[in-house]
Amino acid sequence: MPTTNPHLPADYGWRFHGRPVGVLKDRSFTLTSDHQPSAAALLSRYCADGASLISCLQCGACTASCNLAENRSLFPRRQMTFLQLGRADILAADASIWLCFNCTDCSSQCPVNARPGRIMAAMRHMAVEHYSMPRFLGRIANDPKTLPFVFLVSALLLVLAIAAGGSFTPQATPVRYASMLPHLTLDLFFLAAGGFVTVTALMGGARAWKAFAGEPFWRAEVGRLVRGARAAIREILTHRKFSECEQFPLSRWAHLGVFYGFLALLLLAGLVAMLISFGLPYPLPVLHPLKVAGNLAGVLLILGNVYFLQQRRRASEDGDPSSWFDWALLLELLLMSVTGILAELFRYTDIAALAYPTYFLHLVFVLVFLVSLPYSKFAHVVYRTLALVARRYEGCTEIAEARLENRSVAV
Repeated sequence: MPTTNPHLPADYGWRFHGRPVGVLKDRSFTLTSDHQPSAAALLSRYCADGASLISCLQCGACTASCNLAENRSLFPRRQMTFLQLGRADILAADASIWLCFNCTDCSSQCPVNARPGRIMAAMRHMAVEHYSMPRFLGRIANDPKTLPFVFLVSALLLVLAIAAGGSFTPQATPVRYASMLPHLTLDLFFLAAGGFVTVTALMGGARAWKAFAGEPFWRAEVGRLVRGARAAIREILTHRKFSECEQFPLSRWAHLGVFYGFLALLLLAGLVAMLISFGLPYPLPVLHPLKVAGNLAGVLLILGNVYFLQQRRRASEDGDPSSWFDWALLLELLLMSVTGILAELFRYTDIAALAYPTYFLHLVFVLVFLVSLPYSKFAHVVYRTLALVARRYEGCTEIAEARLENRSVAV
């Protein structure tokens, strides 16, 4: 950490013959012009320790140690340079920051502990807020100080939903959650929330695509777009790139558990809601195939979350703390999964005093998670997908232009 006395040289990790080489604190971040924000200002909200940025020597060890860096995306060295120069406008439009999987291979090889992996994560946080629509919701959703307010508003909205179409005195035995919040009211409530999330995610995604590809989405050439999307989706579904990260080899399988666990729960929730509207008896028995599939998906989700939470805890103990942006999604997923399983257990054991409060908390966590999707780390699903598609879309464009050039030369 740099020294706190502004009149003494700050130690940023530079060494000459084993002795620290410092720079004056008040000149540490003067790489930017008078009209550009400093690197310290850019990272102060997005990274647990933005001061480590100035220790970067641009030696290239981070990029050399990254198996994911390509010729067109030599991260993180290129991004570290732009951030030192205060060019946040370039970084927000840089699709390469989404090709990093935060495996910290680069940080483990940095000779001055500049933590490029953590700073790349901060850049993605900055980009999520940049593309958020409306932007102030992105800041509210990722500020731990406003978290109690977010949960309180979500709880009040659920109380209003119960008052409008449910009952505050549900039947005590047997426990039946529909007696507190009927399926129709619940479906309409979350359909409205889902519609809001879809619209805001599409707006943010459209802005990101224009920045990544250099043209509006509606002007994209359909054939190249489809080919790029097919390759990107195949990579996402297999998580093939995760196997190239050496620092945490189990991350691929943990991420697969979280990804497919959440996807399965989302699809099963939609399927069950549709079947109930067609007369499916509910609640389902414990050995019903849909119930078994849902429980297995929940277990996968919890196990993956526990792995990443443990990984972040160890990193914090080693002096590489994660930001709230990194912690929030995992904690929300864990709370949502655990309360869902507990609500199921209390219903089967018919303990009304615990079942209904737990179910209410579960719905609050689900609502907070759902509404914050376009603004939380889960927004990676949108922006990383678009970045992968844009990279392949550009590749298809370059191939087509090369073919045209070769034909013209031949003629």
